[in-house]
Amino acid sequence: MNPQNARPRVVACLPAWNAASFIQPTLESLQAQTYPNLHVLISDDASPDATWPLLESFIAGKPRFTAHRQPVNLGWIGNVNWLLDHAEGDYVFFAFHDDPLEPTYVERLVDALESAPEAVLAYTDVVVDFRGADEAWVRTLGYPDLDRVASARERLRILAPMQGLWWIPNRGLFRKAAALRIGGMRRHLAGEFCADWPWLIHLSLLGAFVRVPEPLVRKVWSEEGLSKSWRWSAYRRVCVRIACLTEILRADLPWRERARLLADFAGYWLRRWSRVPGRLFGMRS
Repeated sequence: MNPQNARPRVVACLPAWNAASFIQPTLESLQAQTYPNLHVLISDDASPDATWPLLESFIAGKPRFTAHRQPVNLGWIGNVNWLLDHAEGDYVFFAFHDDPLEPTYVERLVDALESAPEAVLAYTDVVVDFRGADEAWVRTLGYPDLDRVASARERLRILAPMQGLWWIPNRGLFRKAAALRIGGMRRHLAGEFCADWPWLIHLSLLGAFVRVPEPLVRKVWSEEGLSKSWRWSAYRRVCVRIACLTEILRADLPWRERARLLADFAGYWLRRWSRVPGRLFGMRS
């Protein structure tokens, strides 16, 4: 038996757009992964810059990589879902185009999932490299809150406030079977805004998360990044929470469990809003 094929197949899904100036370190980090049965699937979302020529040049002669150029721009969610649809593997992760990985990232996360059959996702700590106009800093951040939490209700309780470092698990490795149960990411009433939160909520209902307490992802956070461009508003907050409720309703779970989880999530936000004068039902104080 080929020893490469003896281990689960992992697919790195790399959605790229206008990334020519910063994608090279991420590509190199994927090529340097120590895990043998890894394939990197890249989708360039019709970038108008030099992303596609750079990708063609980099992957030439590298069998680990496959790249596809979209004929028209699909948007971030459309591009991510195209990758999920075409990722043929046991485990999948999002290789964000500006987040380089340590060489043992895939190997350590596969080991974590293989040793925890009840888990659907494994994630690591993150080194955040912030590059702002007025300040710059580097910090190692971890998110132990969800590590091996057995109850779906408890995982939902932890994620519901959307506080702290909730986004770190989105840079983890998940089972492809779980992604199929979810059916991909979805736009909502506010478009693509913060669509990874409802996705993560849904994923958390399907199984436990396992943390590998090692800083194996480097998140480069610049003022030009997508998440830094998000502008929260009351409307967008409501839209994202409705999207979370919709994901709970869609979850492949018994109806009674879904009803209980819906009540938990809705109850949390109603209690929170009712403690702030004038917030409930959009009234002003």
